[in-house]
Amino acid sequence: MIEKFNYKKNININPGKGLLNGQGKGTLATCRYGFFPMSYNGCEIIAIYNMRYLLGIPEDLCNIAKEVYPYGHAFCGVFGTWPFAIGKYFKDNHIRVKYNKKYNEFKKTFASRKYAVITFWNARHPFKGIHTVAIENTDEGLRIYNKTNGTTEPVTLPGIDDYMDEHRFICGYTAL
Repeated sequence: MIEKFNYKKNININPGKGLLNGQGKGTLATCRYGFFPMSYNGCEIIAIYNMRYLLGIPEDLCNIAKEVYPYGHAFCGVFGTWPFAIGKYFKDNHIRVKYNKKYNEFKKTFASRKYAVITFWNARHPFKGIHTVAIENTDEGLRIYNKTNGTTEPVTLPGIDDYMDEHRFICGYTAL
């Protein structure tokens, strides 16, 4: 029910054109998911949006949030979206992905692909929460979209191991 209320608010917000970065900045921060603004809990929704955009099948952020919320919210958005709901969204929307829950398996799959969404612990213990981002393999290295709440541009690092490790990795969805 709250997803319909949020949809009515979100549809009138222009979070920006193209890929979204810096969920805590600008109008993107005012979009709602559950009982909170997306600046607090919107990273999974933003990662799905960015993946769709990268794949050339864009969808409005407000539509993604409305669709995912009923089955994906974690305690009304207190903890964002369950990472496994991302896979359901991709399946329901006929977006082919390979799911990995082991970091080394994910790395092998992603090495030969262009785009993925990954979810990971912000620290090596659960008290700092999780974060989810869309990533891209480029000639320059690993490009990360919505890397942090306040990073308004994509960040490029030499490779996945410069950003992630097996202790923080929760799961990944690599576009096929």
